[in-house]
Amino acid sequence: MNTKSWISFIINETESALSLYYSYLAFNEALKDKVALRSAHKNGHFWLLHNGAIWRTLFLYLGRLSDDGRDAKSFSVFQRHCVKNISDFSKESFLERRSEALSLNPRFLENSEFPNEVTFSNLFSLTSKHNAFLRAECKTIRSKVYAHAIYTEEHEFHHLFKSVKFSEIEAALLAFWSVAIHLRESFYNAKTIKTDILSFHEKEDIYRSTLRVLKREI
Repeated sequence: MNTKSWISFIINETESALSLYYSYLAFNEALKDKVALRSAHKNGHFWLLHNGAIWRTLFLYLGRLSDDGRDAKSFSVFQRHCVKNISDFSKESFLERRSEALSLNPRFLENSEFPNEVTFSNLFSLTSKHNAFLRAECKTIRSKVYAHAIYTEEHEFHHLFKSVKFSEIEAALLAFWSVAIHLRESFYNAKTIKTDILSFHEKEDIYRSTLRVLKREI
C-alpha cells in the first residue's frame, strides 16, 4: 500500500476499534437508567449476544493492530512505512498533491512545519509504551479465543481477561488513532505535527444513542 492508503486504513481500523470499545462501555453505563435496565432484561439473550460480539470483534481489531507477522497490516508496519517514506510528507510532495493550494491562498504554508526524523520519533513515541500490552494480553486473547475458537465457553477463557484493563485498551487505541490523525493532517493539509492525544468526539454520540435504543426511543 502507498502512504495515502496506509493512513486511511489505520484510521479506519482504530476508529472502528474505538467505536466498539465505547459501545461496550456505553451499554453498561446505560444500564444505570431504570427504564433501560428493564428493557435490557426483557431482551436479555439478545444483549448478551450483542455484547459478546462487540467484545470478540474488538479483540480481533486489537490483534490485527499489534500483529507482527510477515503479511500483517499492523500499526508497526504502518510506522515503518511512514519512516521509510518520510519524503511523502515533505513540502515538495504536498505541493504535488495540492498544486492549487498556494494559488488559492499564497499564505497557505506560512505556519507549516514539515516533519523530519525527530518529528516522527516524537510522534510514534506516543504508541511505544502500549506495544507490550497489545502484543501480550490482547494478542493472546485474539489468537486463543476468537481467531481459532480454541475456547468456546465463557468459563474456559474468562481468566484471560484478568490482566486486561479497560483504561489500557482506551489509552492504546487513542494513541494509535491520534498518531494516524496527526499524520493525515500533515499529509493532506500540511498541518504541523503535534504530539498530543486527541479526544474521540464520537464517544458521546455512542453513549447517547445506546441509551436511546435501550429506552426504545428510536
